Amino acid sequence: MANQPKKMNVVQLTFIVTVNMMGSGIIMLPTNMAKVGAISLLSWVVTALGSMAIAYGFAQAGILNQRAGGMAAYAEDAYGKPGYFQVFFLYFLSLAIANVAVASSALGYLAAFFPVLTSSPIATCVGVIALLWITTVANFGGPKLTGRIGSVTVWGVILPVGFMSFAGWFWFHPGIFAAAWNPQGLRLIEGMGSSISLTLWAFLGMESAVQNSSAVENPKRDVPLACLFGTLGAAVVYILSTTAIQGIVPNADLAKSTGPFGLAFAQMFNPAVGSIVMGLAAMACVGSLLGWQFTLAQTAKDAADSNMFPSIFSKASLAGAPIAGMIIMGIVQSLMALSTISPNLSEQFAALVNLAVVTNVVPYIVSLSALFVMMREAGTEPAAYRRNAVVTVIAMVYSTYALYASGKDAVMGGMLVMAIGYVIYGLIAPRLGLRGAKARKPAVAAASIIAFLLLCAPAPRPAHAAETGATAPAATAGALARIKQSGKMNIGYVNGASPFVYRDDAGHAVGYLAALCQNVADQVKSELGLPALTVNWTLVAADDRYRALQERRIDLLCGDSETLTGRGFISYSLPVYPGGVGALLRADAAPGLKQVLSGDTLPHQPVWRGSPAQLLNAQTFSSVKDSPTQRWLADRIDHFQLTAQVVDVSSFNEGVQRVINRKTNVFFAERQILQDAVKRSPASSDLVVLQRRFTDVPVSLGVARGDEDMRLFVDRTLSKMFASGQYRGLYVKWFGEPDEDTKNFYRLAVLPE
Repeated sequence: MANQPKKMNVVQLTFIVTVNMMGSGIIMLPTNMAKVGAISLLSWVVTALGSMAIAYGFAQAGILNQRAGGMAAYAEDAYGKPGYFQVFFLYFLSLAIANVAVASSALGYLAAFFPVLTSSPIATCVGVIALLWITTVANFGGPKLTGRIGSVTVWGVILPVGFMSFAGWFWFHPGIFAAAWNPQGLRLIEGMGSSISLTLWAFLGMESAVQNSSAVENPKRDVPLACLFGTLGAAVVYILSTTAIQGIVPNADLAKSTGPFGLAFAQMFNPAVGSIVMGLAAMACVGSLLGWQFTLAQTAKDAADSNMFPSIFSKASLAGAPIAGMIIMGIVQSLMALSTISPNLSEQFAALVNLAVVTNVVPYIVSLSALFVMMREAGTEPAAYRRNAVVTVIAMVYSTYALYASGKDAVMGGMLVMAIGYVIYGLIAPRLGLRGAKARKPAVAAASIIAFLLLCAPAPRPAHAAETGATAPAATAGALARIKQSGKMNIGYVNGASPFVYRDDAGHAVGYLAALCQNVADQVKSELGLPALTVNWTLVAADDRYRALQERRIDLLCGDSETLTGRGFISYSLPVYPGGVGALLRADAAPGLKQVLSGDTLPHQPVWRGSPAQLLNAQTFSSVKDSPTQRWLADRIDHFQLTAQVVDVSSFNEGVQRVINRKTNVFFAERQILQDAVKRSPASSDLVVLQRRFTDVPVSLGVARGDEDMRLFVDRTLSKMFASGQYRGLYVKWFGEPDEDTKNFYRLAVLPE
């Protein structure tokens, strides 16, 4: 008995479940959800119920089946050895991929203290590999040590997230939350659907109690309790903390943060507190990786014990640690981490991470479906059978919906992986009943195939790749070629820029620029001979608009202020509107401020050079973050050495609201957008847009940089519209009658054939 390995109790197992979920989920969850908006919080209702149903199903299965193997052992009860192997293979693959992703997240937090870790792709790769090996070696102490370490590192999540969940509400600002609610203009169903994969990722880990059942003192009692308590606790914390943080940090800042909780605490208290929270988060992330590394090795060991994997993975130390298997998987994961060196391989790796979600959920469905067979064979009482059946069906329906929400590319990749799994199973199936030396050689051969396929094969196209069938053009093909082959045209736009382009109540893209882009699409349909052309209007975030063109997720960007910075990323069409920066103030603003900004005081001097510095320094200015106006405003303030306060906003509506609420004295933005915002505002009588246009920045359409065929096509279409006067009806509809300067602008924009 002295040589029996030490095992975990229910408290330690619950900690393992909690840290596996929260350590790799909640750490970056606010940032991920901010990219959709606070509307994504609604998905918690669906995900929390679905995850609790899954956890309940695992708990019931754990009562009826205490064999090693967890989900794979459950699947075996209904589907035999093929079911066991397929669930094991998919889950094992997802863990190997996800652990590298968790290591990358941990490195991001550590980089706040050691910037050299992410100073170059090679440094990042070395850092990820180092973390993988540190957590691998730390697991050599066995499950008892892993549980103890996990019970300490989880406090790196519990302390800041717990504080945020309850005390964070004292810093909650309804205005910030309201501005963050739906920045992308999504419909309710779209907002919930786009967040399902995010919230599900946060709950992945609920099955780790099941997978570690063979390392638990009393699996019949402890596994169900750990599943339920860990999932329920995580659900409560997730909902409270993510809602609170959305009302503390502006959405634009939150969406770009690599340490959202550190950012929130820095804003609540000071940067020093934020740094402490960053350190705690890094500790928790490393602890999460530690737990997942043990789960990966334990999953391989259980399969090897069932003669489903090379016997070397079943060898364990006196402490119960499968060290040989850990070392082998450490090598495999290190090779996977090398993908971070090359940008092209990084895209492949990103696709594999998406695939990890699918390969996690499919085992959920298969193993949960086996519960019906298990209950029937165990003679479960009718009332309990019906109750368990209802909850399990809910769990499987939710899991199926989660697969759907993951996207077609990820699901297709999952199907390819399943096919590969059956190929491998076919190779080892004839030997399953054999033991000893004869069985080892085929097993080793199968393991080699698995390792090779793990590294090379299951790499579906990224979710944003053009879907053009079996013979899709290369990513570098021009937009016209992709449209011709796929029969689809993707037009991207940033919402909220009325009257240029915005999403109306019916969910359609409307506005002056939307009409121009639709005209381009009509010409594409006509000249390419595509009467059934499908035009997809795609919302893109302001900070993602250039990348969307570069990655060919969209074929045409419907409007952007033409700047030298922008030219470094995309190519611009002919100018389509004579844009420029304007200023919005309250109607009761100080007359002196209006005069200074209007240029009435010293007309022969730059506007701010001849103005009273004290007057301007006492003001608060705002502009939309990451916009040309923000760069212009920063340059003007620096040039004239002003000390005025500048507050960046995430949207035009937020800027207007700040002026209404007297939090901002002057909001600078595209003048036409300001005029439209005033016209639509209930407080329009309290607002005024100055007549002065501070800059002349034309607005153009955007195409991928270097795609000269698409650019020429767009320019030719626009030039014909301007020359024929076709644009005038659209202009009048959205802006009113054009003045003489505007008419000259369009005359000069026309190019001869």
